[in-house]
Amino acid sequence: MPNDERLQTGKPAKVRLAVLVSGSGTNLQSLIDRSRQGFLNAEVVVVVSDRPGAYGLTRARDAGIHGHVVDYRSFMSGPLPAEPEEEVLDALDRRQRILKETDPSRRRSKLKRLVAAESAMIRILSAYRPDYICLAGFMRLLTPYFLDHWNREGDLRVINIHPALLPAFPGEHAYRDTFQYGCKLGGVTVHFVDEGEDTGPVIAQGAYPIWPYDDLERVERRGLQLEYEMYAQCVNWLAAGVLELEPTSSGRRRVIIRDPDYRRILGRWIEKAFAPHPDTWRRG
Repeated sequence: MPNDERLQTGKPAKVRLAVLVSGSGTNLQSLIDRSRQGFLNAEVVVVVSDRPGAYGLTRARDAGIHGHVVDYRSFMSGPLPAEPEEEVLDALDRRQRILKETDPSRRRSKLKRLVAAESAMIRILSAYRPDYICLAGFMRLLTPYFLDHWNREGDLRVINIHPALLPAFPGEHAYRDTFQYGCKLGGVTVHFVDEGEDTGPVIAQGAYPIWPYDDLERVERRGLQLEYEMYAQCVNWLAAGVLELEPTSSGRRRVIIRDPDYRRILGRWIEKAFAPHPDTWRRG
């Protein structure tokens, strides 16, 4: 059972979550479990995967949650989709920061295919009326087309969890990169998703120690425990309406958390991360 404090009565109605997965879905399982045990003020209403064999879909089915597949592979080959129109594609291409292809024709072709896949995903998700889209090991970068559908008037509604202290080690192999770099602390970041790769406004960060005799497997296990607790807490903050976005002089937006227990919650994460544990480093 999670160590989170059980939610008190009188909280607002549970927010509706759509969860996107590509693999095993352990963060998905954590959200499902915490919701059912009373630690999460949210309900997972639908799961969508870009991979037909993703185990996250099995977790959804076992929990009685609708699961869907949008197989990106089928969109990335075959005839080029007719939509979107060239004018719309031009605007998306100017804003997107995920495709690095220097040839404009090839880049725009790939962008059009991504938009076609996202359009199919939007149709599925919209039927479930989610309040937030949670990326949980979803290994696809999203275009402004998808993000614009959910974000309205500065209200950001797509969030992601990343196993590193951003802006360090963005991308797919953050645990490995953190460990191989020789960092003494690893970390987890929950952030809103923007047009770049792991570049959106940071909601929360937590850190854990990397001891001298750790291996990558131990580091991942330690980090995952922090992931599960942090993602649930950030969803609870969203549900409680205590997050604010404010502009900074750099042009980036900064997330302010108006929770009187914020300091205590961060302290709890640190205390747990550094607590003695059977896999704590020791040798001889």
